[in-house]
Amino acid sequence: MEKKLQVPKETKNDKIHSLIKGAIGSIPFAGGVVSETFGLIVAPPITKRREKWMELVVLELEKLKKSVEGFKVENLKNNDEFISFLIEASEIATKTHQDEKLNYLKNSISNFFNKNIDFDKKYTILKLIDNLSSTHLNILRFISDNEINIQNKIKGFDGLLELYCQENNKIVDKDYFRKFVKDLENASLIRLSGDFEDFYGGSGYVATDSGAPSIKLLDNGKDFINFISLT
Repeated sequence: MEKKLQVPKETKNDKIHSLIKGAIGSIPFAGGVVSETFGLIVAPPITKRREKWMELVVLELEKLKKSVEGFKVENLKNNDEFISFLIEASEIATKTHQDEKLNYLKNSISNFFNKNIDFDKKYTILKLIDNLSSTHLNILRFISDNEINIQNKIKGFDGLLELYCQENNKIVDKDYFRKFVKDLENASLIRLSGDFEDFYGGSGYVATDSGAPSIKLLDNGKDFINFISLT
């Protein structure tokens, strides 16, 4: 006997999933240069990344429904700031294969509602996740976790690199390591003292206030770490 067709019912997860799809549906796949070859190479991975990202966001929104009083997914369609944030985060998510970055992006979805930070700073943090590599982010966390020890014992890049490699059980090219640290400083996440010794002898190149610690995690750096971390 032929089975009667059933109209599928939308679950609450389906509703969240639809919200995410609607938010990221405007992200172009490959602009005006989609070709058969390009699509063959890029389309399957992008589809998988989008689906993986949507699943992560759905799970995060489900957690918020349970943990935040009065939180309703259906209200998000009227939250222009969140929609803008979600579209940007989704675009970044489709560009990376690194689970670590995806995890930071996922955490930022929750912290969008939990942190008392204005939208421009939230958006800036997203752009930093996009522009910084996983190594940048690992070094920033390393500096945050070891700030007192570094200030008391580390006088220059040689000692900093040695400690980083020991703690992470890895070898990092010293020139790249220096660049990563300087990038974090240029992003206003950390500050190096003027007397922080370079690999090449002499003091560092950045003049800061007299008597400052060798490396200091700035408030921007603290806000950044908090925003991409689980609450």
